[in-house]
Amino acid sequence: MSIQQPTLLPHDRFASLAGVRPSDPPGVRSQTTRDHAVIRQWAGLHQAEPATGEATPSGPATARVRDGGSGLRFNFPGYARFRPIGWDEWFEHFDRHQLLFVFEEPDEARIAERARALWLARGRRSGHDRDDWLDAEHELRLEAKGESSTARFHIVSLDDGAM
Repeated sequence: MSIQQPTLLPHDRFASLAGVRPSDPPGVRSQTTRDHAVIRQWAGLHQAEPATGEATPSGPATARVRDGGSGLRFNFPGYARFRPIGWDEWFEHFDRHQLLFVFEEPDEARIAERARALWLARGRRSGHDRDDWLDAEHELRLEAKGESSTARFHIVSLDDGAM
């Protein structure tokens, strides 16, 4: 399942001024959005629950957060360091502070291109489609210096030079 196409906003002031887009690691593409539905969809795909480390009207601070003021976080399965909050509170803070959600997702076109090359190298034998796809994803991760892009994200302020 791929993520709904988000509303794209520039997230690198200098790249946009120069008329170039920052390069993504191999096999991934960066997306930037303020769309609540896209953020919730991404969170659902990654089993991410809305959270914060800061004190808010719904509860006390639970972790020292040094991010320049956003305070918004996600808890992931097996790693729930931050205080859970509801989506309404998460998005109220997100909108009030004019934040952007920047995330990476697999670049299926690049993966498909690599999988096809593997299929061709094997002599076009059928029956290994899934293996070729998984091998292509693995090779692209290695090409990206082993960095996993399955849940990489940033929450940034429009005031931080994003526009």
